Amino acid sequence: MSGFNNLALNIEALKLELQQRLGHDLINLVYLPTCKSTNTECLNHASHGTVVIAEKQTKGRGRRGNNWHSPSNQNIYCSIGIKKTIQAEHLGLISLVVGISIVDTLQRLGITDIGVKWPNDILLRGRKLGGVLIETKALTHNEFYFAIGFGLNVNLSDKECENIGQPAISLKQLDNVTFDRQQLLVELISQILQQTMIFEEDSIDSLIEQFHQFDSYKGKEVVVKTRSDEIRGIIVGLERTGWLKVKTEHGVQSFSAAEISLRERVTGVIN
Repeated sequence: MSGFNNLALNIEALKLELQQRLGHDLINLVYLPTCKSTNTECLNHASHGTVVIAEKQTKGRGRRGNNWHSPSNQNIYCSIGIKKTIQAEHLGLISLVVGISIVDTLQRLGITDIGVKWPNDILLRGRKLGGVLIETKALTHNEFYFAIGFGLNVNLSDKECENIGQPAISLKQLDNVTFDRQQLLVELISQILQQTMIFEEDSIDSLIEQFHQFDSYKGKEVVVKTRSDEIRGIIVGLERTGWLKVKTEHGVQSFSAAEISLRERVTGVIN
């Protein structure tokens, strides 16, 4: 795809366009030149429809407390706050909804060879483009406040991606064109907020099937690393709770995102 124009964020215009698309679902837009973490700010506000956008995070974090590389004015660092009623055992499904929403949005903008890596990574050409971190507060029985954090590498150079410390990629590297973060934010926030709010637990089977279509590790041999072991196997799907199902030499085993890390085993691919 051709890149968008290189424009600085115009927060008033961004807020207006989001309100035109989302109406009452967007209550509060918070823009911060720098913050420790957009998720922390979102949790502090704890109001439905709050969107926190930062130009830089000093303590951005990913799953399992990993640091998130957050240079200023080049990427997207955003958190969306929603209140939603859902059974506690299904909390992990919201991360799947968000990952699918991001990939679907980018595909509609013309970006190809993009997918999700369970439970919360966005991969482009097999390298990490972004990620999702969702934190929750229990409000009442089966009602939760979700801080839906997501980050995308947008305008990082080749060298900056190399310095991240893991195989990473930015949108700019596709055609060496600078992308308009504002338009990306409008599209992503709109899609994520709409899809998370309309998701219902009677559509879990459809969600899992959709995730399978976008799964970058589908049919691949993987290594599942737990606190005490490394387990090799092939991803065969997801439980209705969002847990990962892996076919191992001991049969099909299920794993929670809170318990493991996952990487591709480079020795082979199973079709």
